[in-house]
Amino acid sequence: MKRQIIPVLMAALLVGTGMAATTAHADSSIPVADFFKKAQFAGAPILSPDGKNMAVLTPRNGRNVLAVINLDTRVPKVVAADPDWNISNPIWVNSNRLVFSITRGSDEVLERQTGGGLFAVNTDGSGFKKLAMTIKEAQGGNVKYDGISVLQRAGGESADLFVVNNERGRDADLGASDVFRLDTTNGRRTLLTFDNPGNVSGWLLDHDNVIRIASALSVAPGTNRIQQTVSYRESDKSPWRPIHQGFLDEGKAMTPLGFDFNNKTMYVSGRFNGGDRETAHVWNFSTNTPGEMIADHPLVDVSGGLLFDEVRKKIIGMRVNGMKPETYYFDEDYARMQATLNASLPGQDVTFSWRGERVVLVARGDNNVGKVYFFDLKKQRLEPVFDFKPEFEGKRLSAQTVIDYKARDGLSIPAYLTLPEGMPAKNLPLVMFVHGGPHARDSFGYNPLTQMLASRGYAVLQPQFRMSTGFGWKHHTAGWKQWGLAMQDDLTDGVEALAKQGVIDKNRVCIIGASYGGYATMYGLVKDPDLYKCGINWVGVTDVKMLFTVTWSDMRGPYMDNMGAKMHGDPKTDEAYFQKVSAIENAARIKAPVLMAYGSEDVRVPLIHGEKMRDVLRKQGNTAEFMVMTGEGHGWQKESNNILWGNTVLNFIDRYIGPGAAKGK
Repeated sequence: MKRQIIPVLMAALLVGTGMAATTAHADSSIPVADFFKKAQFAGAPILSPDGKNMAVLTPRNGRNVLAVINLDTRVPKVVAADPDWNISNPIWVNSNRLVFSITRGSDEVLERQTGGGLFAVNTDGSGFKKLAMTIKEAQGGNVKYDGISVLQRAGGESADLFVVNNERGRDADLGASDVFRLDTTNGRRTLLTFDNPGNVSGWLLDHDNVIRIASALSVAPGTNRIQQTVSYRESDKSPWRPIHQGFLDEGKAMTPLGFDFNNKTMYVSGRFNGGDRETAHVWNFSTNTPGEMIADHPLVDVSGGLLFDEVRKKIIGMRVNGMKPETYYFDEDYARMQATLNASLPGQDVTFSWRGERVVLVARGDNNVGKVYFFDLKKQRLEPVFDFKPEFEGKRLSAQTVIDYKARDGLSIPAYLTLPEGMPAKNLPLVMFVHGGPHARDSFGYNPLTQMLASRGYAVLQPQFRMSTGFGWKHHTAGWKQWGLAMQDDLTDGVEALAKQGVIDKNRVCIIGASYGGYATMYGLVKDPDLYKCGINWVGVTDVKMLFTVTWSDMRGPYMDNMGAKMHGDPKTDEAYFQKVSAIENAARIKAPVLMAYGSEDVRVPLIHGEKMRDVLRKQGNTAEFMVMTGEGHGWQKESNNILWGNTVLNFIDRYIGPGAAKGK
C-alpha cells in the first residue's frame, strides 16, 4: 500500500517546529542548582489501552510513586510505592494491569544503582507480582542478574507480555537473546525461540504476535568484520531464511521497522541502492530488496520512529530526529489532530497519544522543558496536567537555534547555537561544547549545562562535526581516523565562523566536553593553544591508543576489533597516527588552565586517562584542577554531583573568559 504524507500537516509542522520562536531572555536569577535538579515528574502519563485511565509517576515523600487516574472521575489512586525506591518505566499490559521497574534515579551514584527488576500490579492496587529479580537481589544471592526487557504486550485484555532475555546467550560477544511469553499474573515464562537463527540481538513480531524477524550480528569467517544477517519466516511453523546481509563497516545494516496490519507488508530503513542517508521503504520479500520508498529527509537519516495505532489498526506516520524533531503523517485523522494541537500550542513541539475521545500530549519548546496536557475531544477542552520542571515557571530560558557552517574543506557542519537572548548577539564569550561518542550526535531540546551557561551570558555552540551519526554515511566516515585532525578543525572552524559574524569574541573562548568531547577539549588545547583560554574535560579520552590497551575497559571485543579500528585507528598499523593525536604525548603545547573530572567506577574511559594527563600537566607547571566523583561511572548519576559539577564548571569558566577574567585585566 502506498503511503502518502499529508501535505497540509507538513506545512503546519514546519510552522510549529521550525525556526520561528517566541522571544526569550536568559534569566540569571535562576539558581544553578535548578538547572540540574531532577524533574519533578518522571515522564509523561500513559493512557490505558481502553483510554479510561491514565498512569503517571508522581512525587511523594521524595520518591516517585505510580498512580492511576480515572479520567471520568479524575480520582487518582497510588498502586505502587516503596520508601527506598523510585517506581520507573510503567507499561500497560492491558486496560487493568501494569508492569514497572524500580530505580534509585538521581538519589544515588552509579555504583549503587541496584534496581531494575520487573513487577506487575492491577489498577486497583491488587494482584501484585514480582516477575524478575532486581540487581540488588542478584548480588545478594550471588547469581547473574536476570535482566529482561519488554518487547510488546500481547494485546486485548491478555495479561501476557512478550519479553526478551539473554540468559542462553549472556556470554556471546555480540549479544544473543531469546523471546519469551510472560504471564504477568503468575510470572510463568514460555520460551518461544528455542530454534532461532543464533546471535539474535533484535526481534520483530507481527500484529498476530508471531515472531517473524530476527536480526543477528556475527564476525564473518576469516575476517574481523561484523556482518548483520536479517532472517525472516512466513509463520511460526516456517523455517527461518536470510533476507538481508550487510557489513557494519560499509553502513549496510538494515533496521526492520514493523509490519502493516495485514501482517504481509514490512517496513524497513537503511542505506539502499548506494544512498548516503538512511531512508524508509517497503520490503520486497520476493526479491529480498527494498521496494517503494515511504520516507526520506534532505539532511538526516530516517532510521526508525514508525507510528502505529493498534485500535484503529493503522500505521499513522513517522517521527524523524532532524535538527529539530519532525513528525510526518500518513493518516488524515492524526494529521488533523496534530494541526489542532499545534494551533493550540504555537511554537511548541507537540507529541501525543490518542485513545477514543481522549488525548494526552507533551509540549516542549525554547522556554518549555516539558508540559503535559489532557485533551478531551468530547468537551473540546485542553487541560494542563503538570510541568516537568515547575521551578522554571515564569522564568525565561534561552532559545536554541539551528545553524550550519562550512568546514575548511567545504563539508557542511550542522550545529546548535544557544545565545543569551537578553544580551545583544555581539562579542559574546563562547563555550564550545563538544558531544561524546564521537559516533553519536546532539539532539534538539533542553540541556541543563547549555541553558545554565546561556543564563550567565555565554554563547554555547554544539557542532555536529564529522564522525557524528545521523547525518548520512559520508558525514560519519569523513571522521574516521580523524581524531585531532579534521574532526578538531571542524570545531575551530565553528569558532571562526561566529567570530567572523561578530557574534562572539574570539579572545574569550573555552572548550568543554565529556568522553570524546573531553578528548576534543584536551587536543583543542594542544592544537590551538592560543585560541582556547580554558578547557573542561570530564570522563574524557586523553590518548586514543589507550582505548585499545587499557584492559579493564569495556571498549573491547569484536566491535572494537572491527568498527573501533576503522573509526579510531588500528593499534596494529597506526602507531604514528596514535602518537600524533595523543593529548598526553603532545601536552607540552598546552597553555590554558584545565579542569578535569572522572568517575571512580568508569569502565568506558577509566580513571587512568585523567590521572596520566593530570600528572603530565602538573609536572610541566600547568594549572590542572582535578576531581574524582566517587562511585560514579561514565558521567554523573547523583543529583548532588550534577549540581556540584554545574557550579564548578560555571566558576571555572567565569574565572577565565567571564567576569573573573575581566577583573584580572
